[in-house]
Amino acid sequence: MELQDLDKTEITEFKAPILYVDDEESNLRIFKTTFKRHYQVFTALSGAEGLEILAENEIHLIITDQKMPKMTGIEFLERVLPLYPDPIRIILTGFSDVEAIIKAINTGSVYRYITKPWNKDELKITIDKALETYTLQQENKQLIVNLREANEGLERKVVERTREIEEQKRQIEAQSTELTLSNQKITDSIRYAQRIQQAILPEMQQIEAFLPNSFVLLRPRDIVSGDFYWFHESQDKLILSAIDCTGHGVPGAFMSLIGSDLLNAIIKVRGITNPAQILQFLHEGVRNELRQDINSNQDGMDIAICVIDKQMGYMDFSGAKNPLVSIQKNSANPITIIKGDKQAIGGGEIDEKRIFTKHRIEAQTDTTYYIFSDGYQDQFGGTADRKLLRKGFLDKLQQAAALPISDQKDFLNTFLVEWMGDANKQIDDVLVIGFQLRN
Repeated sequence: MELQDLDKTEITEFKAPILYVDDEESNLRIFKTTFKRHYQVFTALSGAEGLEILAENEIHLIITDQKMPKMTGIEFLERVLPLYPDPIRIILTGFSDVEAIIKAINTGSVYRYITKPWNKDELKITIDKALETYTLQQENKQLIVNLREANEGLERKVVERTREIEEQKRQIEAQSTELTLSNQKITDSIRYAQRIQQAILPEMQQIEAFLPNSFVLLRPRDIVSGDFYWFHESQDKLILSAIDCTGHGVPGAFMSLIGSDLLNAIIKVRGITNPAQILQFLHEGVRNELRQDINSNQDGMDIAICVIDKQMGYMDFSGAKNPLVSIQKNSANPITIIKGDKQAIGGGEIDEKRIFTKHRIEAQTDTTYYIFSDGYQDQFGGTADRKLLRKGFLDKLQQAAALPISDQKDFLNTFLVEWMGDANKQIDDVLVIGFQLRN
C-alpha cells in the first residue's frame, strides 16, 4: 500500500490525553480552545464528572481548580490518587492559601500549584514538562518490572545451582568434572548479575562532567556488591550518594537494586531534592518493598547523600548512620566530620517514624569532601592483624587529601591492598567517594 493511500487518521500525531476540571464552564471552554491543537482535552464541571471521565479514558495529566462546590480540587485528587495513581496532577486556581498548597502537595501528590490567571505559553511549558515526567515514570515502572524479573530469574538460577552442588557433593569422586562444570555455571550466573548491577551504576564520565575533581573507589568483596553509589543531575542540583546495603554478595546486590529503584522513583520521578526527605521516603520504601510490617526482615542500608546547589555554592547533607568528612588543606583544624543520624534505612517497629537531619555546608576552597561505607575502616591487616578502625581511616583520608584529586583513588586503593597483605581476604565491600566543589 502506498503512503498516499493510508487514511489520514492513521498517521495523525498522537495527542496526550489531559483532563481539566473546573466548575466554571467559561474556563473549561477557554482552556479547551487554547490547547485542543496540542492535546486531547477532556473537561469536567465537577470532581464527580471528572471521576467518570477517568473511569472511561486513559488520562496522562489532571488539571483541577481548587475552590469548587461539593468537592474541592484537593478532595478530588485525594479520591483520584488511590484509584488512578499514574496521571500527573496540577492545581490551577486563583485560591492561593498556603495551607491549601501544602495539603495539595502532601495529600494529592501535586506536581505543580499554579495560580490564575494563567499565561498560555508558561502553562504549555508546564504541561509539556509534566507529560515528560509521566512518560519517564511509565518507563521507570517498566524498567523496575524488567529488573525484578531479571532478579527473580537470577535468584532461581542460584538456588537451582546450589542444590545441584549439594547433591554433587554426595557423589563419587569420578563426578568431580561435572561438579566443576556446575560451579562454573554458578559463577557465570553471578557474573551475569554483576553486569546487571553495573548497568545501574552511574558512568564515572557522567559524574566527572559535573564534578571534574572527583573519584569513586568501589571494591566489592565478591563479584557483586552490597555497596553502590548513585548520581543525578537536574537543572540546578547535583545529587551524589554512597550507600551500604545489608550484606554483600548476591543478597547485598539484591538490596542495591531495590535501593537504586527507590532513589530513581523518589528523586527522578517525584522530584524530591531535600536530602532529609529523600532518606525518609527511602526508609518507607524499603519497609514496603520488603514487607517489614508483616515479617521479621530487618534488612536495610546506611547512606550518606549530598545535594549540591550548582548556582548558590553550597550543598545540603543528610546521613543515615554514615557521615560526611571534609578535609581542608593548610588549615589548623583540617578535618570536619558531620555525623549522620544514628538510625538506618529499613527495619524498626511498624509505627516508627524516622526523621532525618539536613545540614547545610558552604563550599570551601582547597577542601575535599568524602562519603563512604564502613568497609575500608573494618578491614583486617597490618603487622598486628587488626582492623584499621575509624582513626586509621581518617589518617589515610588526610594523607590522601594532600594529594591531587586525580591521585587520591590510587593512593587509598594501594594502601588497602598493602594493609591486607597476602594473609587477609577482604571481609566487606569497600566504597569511598571524594569530590571538590572549589579548587
